[in-house]
Amino acid sequence: MTSAERFERGEIDLLIGSERMVPAWTKARKLYDEHFVFVQRKGHPRGLAPLDLDSYCALGHVLVSTSGGSFFGFMDEHLQALGRARHVALSVQHFTLVPELLARTDYVSTLPSRLVTRYRDVLDVFELPFEARGFSLFAAWHPRDQADPGSVWLRETLTRIAANGLA
Repeated sequence: MTSAERFERGEIDLLIGSERMVPAWTKARKLYDEHFVFVQRKGHPRGLAPLDLDSYCALGHVLVSTSGGSFFGFMDEHLQALGRARHVALSVQHFTLVPELLARTDYVSTLPSRLVTRYRDVLDVFELPFEARGFSLFAAWHPRDQADPGSVWLRETLTRIAANGLA
């Protein structure tokens, strides 16, 4: 069942996601703009040298596939446009799994920068060796909930959290 169908059924009060995930008919508020960074564990055999495109593509990547099971993602679309491909060694369904996996393996990943800030004690962070479009994160809700006091409170709280860099 899609998020739009779940909104209609009243199963979802608030959807937090990128512009790709937000149904056009919902009410929505942009929370923040995000960009991607390359991450590896501290002490990774690659070292701390700046990353080039060949090295990026050759390393074993952890990909986040929120729908599950995919080994081709957003970064792979960018690489494909450059005529390149990376080695995706592992696909997981949740972003929160990746920092723990990286901290204990020689895998690498490309992640949203805000997620990585919490793990700087165990991860090294680098700029990507190619141009990659970031994304905006939105909060979306059903129009029928526009004036609902609980929904208004939740949206305002989420907006404050995002503005303080905590989301």
